[in-house]
Amino acid sequence: MKDLTNLKTYIIDSDSPHEIDDAISLEITKGNKKKIWIHISNPCSLFSSETSIDLDAKKKSCSLYLTDQYVPMLPKNIIDEANLCQNKVSNTISASIELDDKGSIINYEIIEAMIKPKYQLTYDDANDIFEIEPKEEIDLVELKNLLLKSISYRKKKGAIIFETPTCKLKLDEGKVVLTRVDKTIAHIVVAEAMILMGYVTSLYLFNNNLVAAYRSQKINCNHNDLLERYKNSEIKYILLKQYIGKSYITTKPNSHECLGLNMYVQCTSPLRRYLDLIIQRQVYNKIKNYDEISSDTFIKVIDESRIKQIEINNIYKNDKLKYLSLFFIKENKKDYKIIFVKWINHKRNIALVYFPEYFLEILIILYVSIDIYSNKVYKVRYNINDNNNLEFIY
Repeated sequence: MKDLTNLKTYIIDSDSPHEIDDAISLEITKGNKKKIWIHISNPCSLFSSETSIDLDAKKKSCSLYLTDQYVPMLPKNIIDEANLCQNKVSNTISASIELDDKGSIINYEIIEAMIKPKYQLTYDDANDIFEIEPKEEIDLVELKNLLLKSISYRKKKGAIIFETPTCKLKLDEGKVVLTRVDKTIAHIVVAEAMILMGYVTSLYLFNNNLVAAYRSQKINCNHNDLLERYKNSEIKYILLKQYIGKSYITTKPNSHECLGLNMYVQCTSPLRRYLDLIIQRQVYNKIKNYDEISSDTFIKVIDESRIKQIEINNIYKNDKLKYLSLFFIKENKKDYKIIFVKWINHKRNIALVYFPEYFLEILIILYVSIDIYSNKVYKVRYNINDNNNLEFIY
C-alpha cells in the first residue's frame, strides 16, 4: 500500500452526499511531469466475497435514491468507514495518469493507497476556485486544465459531451419542486476524472487477462452533422439520443463510442453499484495476489444485474410519475409549453416531449387532433386522471 497522504487531495461532491467515494490529486515529479491521481474508496478491503454483506449488496444491485427515500446498497457502518472525508485517512484504489500534450494517456498505474483529503468541496466551491484561480489552489486549477485536455482528446475520437441542463425532483418542506441542474465546469472535470478511471481500469484488467464487465455503446449517425443541423434547437441532444444505442455489458471489451474509448468499465462507485464493486474486487484481488474472479461469476452477476435493473427502472419510473403528478396538480397552470420529440406509441398516445421551462424530458400521454412533427412547440394543459399517468391535452 502506497502512502499518498502527503498529496493535496480534493473531494468535490454535492452539498449532502450519502456516499463519498472519489477524490483527485495532482503530483508533479522530476522533469515537471504531472500525474493526475484519481482515488476511489475501497470497501473491498472491509469484507470478502460471498459474505452476508456481499450477498445482500449483490441482491440489491445498487443504492436507491428516490424523491423521499434513500436505500443504501451497503450497511451504514461499511459506508461510514469507506466514505472519503476531509482530514480522514482512507484506504483507496488509486490510479496515476500521465497525459501527453494532446490529452492522450501515455502512462498509468493502479495501486492500493492511503490518502488524507485536505479539502471537501461542493461543486459551487470548486467552480469559485476555477473562476478565481488563486495561487494557493494551483493544484486544483492544473487538474482542471489537464482534465479539459483529456476531454478535448476524447472529442476528437468521437466522444459526445452533452451540454444541456437537466432537472431534479426534490421535496422542500413537503412541497414538490423541480430544480435546474447545470453542467458546470466542476461537474465536467469530476466526470472526466471518473471516465479516465474507468478507462485505465479497463486497460489494467485487459492487460492482466482478467475478466470484467465491459460497457459498450454505439452511435448510429454522424452526431456532428446532426448537432449542426439542429444547432438552434433546445432539444438537439434529445434528438441525438434517439440515434444512440443502449449501452450493454459483456465480458468482452468493445468500443464505447459515446465516450470515444476502445474499452471501458464503470468502477468509480463501489459503495452504490454492485458491478462497480465486483470490478474493484477483481483489481483489488490482483494487487493483493488473491484468487481472481472467474468468468462464470462475472457472467452470472451481469445477467442478474440486467434483470434487477428492469425492476429498479420501474421503481424510479413510478416514483417520478408519482411526484411529477403532484407537482403538476399543485402548479395548476392554465397551460404548459412543450416541444414534441416523437411518438413512442401513437395508438396509445404515448409521446416523448420536452418541457423547456423545467428542463424536463419525459414520456407523457398526449391527446392532439392534428399531425405532429418533431421539434414543434405546443401549448398543452395538464389533465388529472385516475391512472397515475402524466396526461396532457392540446
